[in-house]
Amino acid sequence: MNLWPEGRADLRAAILGHFDAAWSLGRLLHRGFALDLGIEEDFFDARLDRPLATLRLLHYPAGSGQAAPLGAGEHTDYGCVTVLATDGVAGLQVKRRGGGWEDVPTLPGAFICNIGDCLMRWTNDVYASTPHRVRAPEAERYSAAFFLDPNPDAVVAVLPGCTGPGNPPRYTPITGAAYLRAKLDETYAHRREPG
Repeated sequence: MNLWPEGRADLRAAILGHFDAAWSLGRLLHRGFALDLGIEEDFFDARLDRPLATLRLLHYPAGSGQAAPLGAGEHTDYGCVTVLATDGVAGLQVKRRGGGWEDVPTLPGAFICNIGDCLMRWTNDVYASTPHRVRAPEAERYSAAFFLDPNPDAVVAVLPGCTGPGNPPRYTPITGAAYLRAKLDETYAHRREPG
C-alpha cells in the first residue's frame, strides 16, 4: 500500500488522478499500436485493464559540481510503454540506433512516451524498446514516470503478424507477472541472499 502524507488529501487526489490519466493514455496508445500491427484495435484492452502499473515521482538535484554526470544511467524500461511528464527542465537523452545520444526536447503540455521491453517482446522486435538515460540536469528537475506493464495473468506471446518465413518467434509465451518478476530478479540479483 502507498503511504500518503497526513493532511494532504489534495496531493493524494492529484497523484491518483495523474495515474488514471496516464493509464488511459497508455491504453489509447495501445489501440494505435494494435492498428499499426494489423490486429484488432481492442486486442490490448483486456490485457491492460488490471495492469502491473507504477507511477514514480522523480527528483534529480541540479548537476553542477556533481562528480557523476548522470542522474540515471543507460537503461530500457521493462513494460509496454512509459508515459513521462516533465517539468520542462532538460536532462532525458535517448540513444540513437547508430550510436550517440540525443537530447529529448521538452514541449509544454506534452508527454514523452517510450516503448518498453515487454512490447518489444510482444511484437517480436518489430517495436524496439528505447535505450535512454538522464544526465545530471543543470537545474533541479522533476518528472512523473508512469510504467504500464500488462495484467499479471495476461499472456505475452509473440503476435502472429510479427512472424513469418525466416522470422520465427524470438520469445516464448509468458504471463505479465512472470515476465516482470524475471526482469526484477535480473535487475536486483545482487540483492538476493546466497543459496
